[in-house]
Amino acid sequence: MRAGRGAGVVLALALGACRSRDAGTADAGVLPPQSALTCAALIPLEVRESLPGFTLQEERPCPTCGPLCTFRSTEQKGTTVSIAYDCRKRLEGADVRELLAPTLRAGGVEVPALGKAAARREPVPGMLQVVTWDDDTPCGLVVTWLGGDKERALDIARMTLFATTGERLAQAATPPDSGQP
Repeated sequence: MRAGRGAGVVLALALGACRSRDAGTADAGVLPPQSALTCAALIPLEVRESLPGFTLQEERPCPTCGPLCTFRSTEQKGTTVSIAYDCRKRLEGADVRELLAPTLRAGGVEVPALGKAAARREPVPGMLQVVTWDDDTPCGLVVTWLGGDKERALDIARMTLFATTGERLAQAATPPDSGQP
């Protein structure tokens, strides 16, 4: 698979994930606007450290989506990792079965012990996509690994999910020179 085509597939999958989830938890609190969130502020240090030799690029695939953070390997051409954030107030009483349904219908399987709900799927050979969210995480996450060692997508999803908290979102949306603590 050519690198350009693979990047297009990753972007299309992340866009679909961003637009498909409308429900989740109600205890997420007041969230900043999607446009205020950046990869630099959201990506936890442990994720950056686990991807040595990767460069980070931020994209904004749609006006209502959170950032799409794409890591490209400088050593392993064709290896790309993306993290798409969908951070918004969730509706009360959301059924996780409904949230998992699109991924499961697309050939995905549930991932136990990864947040409130998670599923993984392989949309094309050499790619693994993990969709996950949690009660105390106000963001749905889609981690897509394209290239060798794709099983690492699960570890990246776990680290990112646990680090994405309401406090982190508030800090991410506060400009450094705003004078707020």
